[in-house]
Amino acid sequence: MTAVAVLGVGVCCPLGSDLAQLVAALDAGTSALAPHPPLANLPTGDLAGVVAKPDLKPWLRRRKDRKIMARASELALAAAGPASVGSTAPVADIGVFIGVGREPPDDGDSEAALAASALNGRLDDDLLAGPGRDRYPPLLPLKTLPNMVLAHISINLGYMGENGAWAGEGAAGLRALVAAVQAVSEGRCPEAMAGGADSLVGLGNARDRLRMGASGPPGEGAAVLRLGPLGSPGTLAVLDIDPGAATDLQWRPLLGDLGAAAGVFEVAILVASGRSGRVVLADPGEPPVGIAVRSAEAC
Repeated sequence: MTAVAVLGVGVCCPLGSDLAQLVAALDAGTSALAPHPPLANLPTGDLAGVVAKPDLKPWLRRRKDRKIMARASELALAAAGPASVGSTAPVADIGVFIGVGREPPDDGDSEAALAASALNGRLDDDLLAGPGRDRYPPLLPLKTLPNMVLAHISINLGYMGENGAWAGEGAAGLRALVAAVQAVSEGRCPEAMAGGADSLVGLGNARDRLRMGASGPPGEGAAVLRLGPLGSPGTLAVLDIDPGAATDLQWRPLLGDLGAAAGVFEVAILVASGRSGRVVLADPGEPPVGIAVRSAEAC
């Protein structure tokens, strides 16, 4: 049996992080989409679902570390922190399973290195190995590596159990959640933090979406669930792996494309609203992955 209990929920999205207010806003059809100046010149328009600056003070061990955090890492920590509240499991044994988007662009941090490596409008290997390398920011890989989202959660919350990061398309978050359900149900960790985080509202990511034929406004957000064994005190809902027919959910157009966070966000909102349902996603060329949610009252 692969069912597990949901013991905590944290979200960070364009409509805020207060779960009760968020559920009410989504049920009322409140849209978070608004003009986003960096996208003003795109042919698809400038609407996006953008999160206000996340408050990381309660969770960030060293304030200066925020300088090397990509946007998805900030969103993920802002969601994981509240989800962790109330845990009594040994932090050294708690697992972390996170789905993230494609490797994020550097937002211009490497422009000086590229400019120094160009000769007659082309990239020159000798210049790249010399003046280009000298101008490359040494900490930039710590912002762009996808698994740094997992690292920032683990470092700041102290978790050292089984872990994994899934990067890529929209189902990455659900794949991470499936792995966490398996790890907890099989007893490999007493609790697991599982979720997804992504940001598609920067010009680089929005341009990539356009090139790949994506439709609709981009968004950003994160959702993290704290999972434990069935029968745990304080159970909010029960999850099981189930790629059957998906429940018709109408929230995504209100927030923009949440990328790798979309599936876990929808699971989190089902849990927070006390409803049962099933979230199913499939990436191109991959089998569908699904999670069934049973409310605490239905269990």
